[in-house]
This record gives sequence, structure tokens and C-alpha cells, in this order.
Amino acid sequence: MLNQAEDFIGNFKKLDIITCSYSNSNITQVSFIQDKFDIYITGLTNQIHIEQIKYNPKVVLQFGDNETNLKYQGIAKIVKITESKERKLKKLTKADSVSQEGIFGSVLVKIIPTEIEVKKWDFVHRFLENKPRTIKEVFRSIGTTIKIWLRATRLSFVAVSVAGVFVGTAVAFHETGSLNSWLNFLLAAIGISFFHIAVDLLNDFSDHRSGLDESNIHLTPFSGGSRMIQSKLFTPVKVLLGAIFSLTICLSIGLYLNFTVDGNVILYIGLGGAFLGIFYVGAPLKLVYYGLGELAIFVSFGPAIVFGSYYLQKEVFSWKPILASILIGLLIFLILYINQFPDYEADKADKKFNWVVLLGKKKARHVYAFFMALTYILLIVFSVLNFLPLLSLTVLITIPLPIMAIVTTYKHYDNYLAMIPASAMTILTTLTFSIILGISLFVAPFL
Repeated sequence: MLNQAEDFIGNFKKLDIITCSYSNSNITQVSFIQDKFDIYITGLTNQIHIEQIKYNPKVVLQFGDNETNLKYQGIAKIVKITESKERKLKKLTKADSVSQEGIFGSVLVKIIPTEIEVKKWDFVHRFLENKPRTIKEVFRSIGTTIKIWLRATRLSFVAVSVAGVFVGTAVAFHETGSLNSWLNFLLAAIGISFFHIAVDLLNDFSDHRSGLDESNIHLTPFSGGSRMIQSKLFTPVKVLLGAIFSLTICLSIGLYLNFTVDGNVILYIGLGGAFLGIFYVGAPLKLVYYGLGELAIFVSFGPAIVFGSYYLQKEVFSWKPILASILIGLLIFLILYINQFPDYEADKADKKFNWVVLLGKKKARHVYAFFMALTYILLIVFSVLNFLPLLSLTVLITIPLPIMAIVTTYKHYDNYLAMIPASAMTILTTLTFSIILGISLFVAPFL
């Protein structure tokens, strides 16, 4: 009967593959190559069935004609391409007309069976040698949960917010050579991380509801959202619940920190930052749709974070953290700004009037160069005028990064794939600038 099942599978050229992520299932019809009971399929790295396989390798394949249906349960794995597998990949991509789309290429997936069932034949065969052990499955499930949430949170962007906390705390240390509370610094970093995660998840949810992310085909690793909803890795409700959960943690930490210092300054800063973050793209204000999103990001991720972190340590007003926050705020604003170039067509169609849409990409590149240059000019001015220590000028060693980003933007502003390095270098500029500035502020009192 097992040989009969193998022959039955061989009668077909296509199969239906059912994949699943967090009970969010998907069915896709694809061509396949049979090697006894091992099955090979292909797809682009951003296609739903491939995305779901990355996080949940358990799949169901269906083969059927008018009379008989064979159900194949198996474990899928993206395999490394060897010479023999390259031939399989070429054959499958040709059969399914799969070709490179932007940053997304084709992959080869091998599926090994764990169970085959044909109800009409009253036949069930379990491949016990292929079934994962229970302990391994538990650890895989835990690891998958961690990986999928890490992708949703986009930690490379979260890191720039934490860098703002670092700089604000460093300014406080520079003034007196000590800190009131390292615990407050740690809690502020955690709280800001969850705030950034909440804002990003709310952005994904809102852009899904408007249809913006679905219509955006110019995707890069830094723009177009996390694609968790579009890849059916999370449902929209789960993304919204993740945002609410993250925001709740952020507000809880914020309330605690507010009670550790005099007055309600932290409360007011937190509420103001939350307001700008939530309504950056959230209804009914949707600030980014009216050219106000850039200002909202500058204020909430610049002055609010840097000065708030400073106040947690010193509990007084000072212009020094405000001036330092301008530098950090401009850089974080530029991360948002540079990632509007790949999204230009989708944003314009959705009437999302951010600055790049309002100016057009050709003019918008001048604004990017201006604010990047302004950030470094202000650093020099603040250091010379002693608002920041002269040691802060060590940040100038990062200048090659923004120069390369500016050159790339001027050359390739209308080529979203060629703009990827500019986005990467803007993020790297922000991180290295913030870290070196913070270290210089911590070290300067000892020199």
C-alpha cells in the first residue's frame, strides 16, 4: 500500500501546501519534485508559505483527484543549494514562473513525511523516524516564539531609542560625575524600548487597515513595515494586542519612575511622547498624513527621551540635555525620513503626505543632506561653546558614514534597491554617533 501511495503522488505535477503560524493558516498551490516520499518545492522568500515555514516547519500537503485524496503531513526545511539541488530549484522556479523580485529571491524547500493518510484506502502510515522528539519540539517552539517577536519588534530601530536614554543619562553624569540611580537608567531604557515597539506595531496595524502596506511593492529591510500581517505570521488583532501590551508596560514603568522623582515632569513627558507616538499614524489625528509626522518623531524620540532620561538623574531643568537632544532627535528623524524614499509611491497613492511625498524625491534629497550636515555642525558649535565637552568632537570620526549616505541618496534617490545602503548607514550613523557622544560625556569628567 505504501508503494501505491508513492505512485499516486507521482501522478501529480502540483500540490496544495497548507502552512500555519499562530493558528493563522494559508494554502498555496505549487509545483513539486518527488524523491520517493521526500518532496521539494520552491517560492520567494517573502511569499506566505515560505515565511510561515521559516517559523513553523510543520506542513500539510494534499494530493487528490475526483475520487481519492492523499493527506501528507511533514516537516519542511529551507535547504542549502548544492549542484544537484540547483537543478531542482531551476526546474521548480521555471514551472511556477518564480523570479527575483527586488530583495526577494527563490529558495528550495525539502519536506520529509511524518504521516501519510488515504481515507478511501483506509490507509495510514507514520514515519516515526522523521517525527521530532517532544523535548526538541518544546525548545523549537520557544525559539520560534522568540524569533517571531524579535522580527515584529525590529530591534535595530529600537536600539536608536535606547541610545537616546544613554545620551541623556551621560549628560547628567557629565555635570556632577555621578548618577542618582542606575536603576532608573535601566528602567528608562526598558520603558523606552517598549514604547518604540508599541509605536512600530501600531504603525503596522494602521498601515494594514489603510491598505498601505499591502499596496507597497518597493520593500527593503528597513522600510515597508515588519510585514508580519501581510506574511500571515500574525493576525492584525495580535499585532494590536502586542502594541497595547507594550504600551502598558511602558506606561507602568513610566508611572513608577514618575514617583521616584519630584513633581510630575516624567508623567507629562511620558504622556506627551505617548500622544505623539500613538497618533503619529493612528486615527483620528494621523499626524504623518498631514506633514507633521517628522516633527512628532523628532520631539518624542529626541527631546522627550533625552531630557526625560536626564531629569530622572538630576531632577532639574538644564539646557545641556535639550541641546544634546536636538542632535539625537535630528538623527532619528533622518532614519524615518530616508526610509520614506522607498515608500514614496505607496505613500503618495494613500495620500500620506510626509515630507518626501510633499517635496518629491529629487528635492527631498537636499533636505536629507541639510539636516545631516546640520547635526554635525551643531555638534561642533555646542562643543566649542562648552555646552558639550571638547571630547565630544571624537564623534566626528563617524563622518564617513553620513557622507556615504548622502552620496548614495543623491545618486540613487529614485532607485529603492540602491537606496538600501543609505538607510543602513543612517541607522549606523545614529547608533555610533549616540554611543560615542555618550561615552565622551561619561569620560570627560575624569580628564
